[in-house]
Amino acid sequence: MDREIKVPSDWNAEVQKNIDRFAFTFQSQTDVTIAERIYGRLLELRELSVDAFEQDPSGAAETYRLCAELDDLIVRADVELEQWSKK
Repeated sequence: MDREIKVPSDWNAEVQKNIDRFAFTFQSQTDVTIAERIYGRLLELRELSVDAFEQDPSGAAETYRLCAELDDLIVRADVELEQWSKK
């Protein structure tokens, strides 16, 4: 059973918050469970934007302005989680 994705009231603000908190979430704190949960949320945010672009590309471009930044954040988070798994 798929879990329903919570749609944020301001997608860009949620992405920006995760960008601003990256160092704490993935480098300073030591709870990998929290980091994995946040990584999962980043993937959900990406899924929301991809779905929106498939439905209405021009409207989505106005609404989802931080797509490239989110993709970069996901890559960086994946690298950090991979390093944790090697410890």
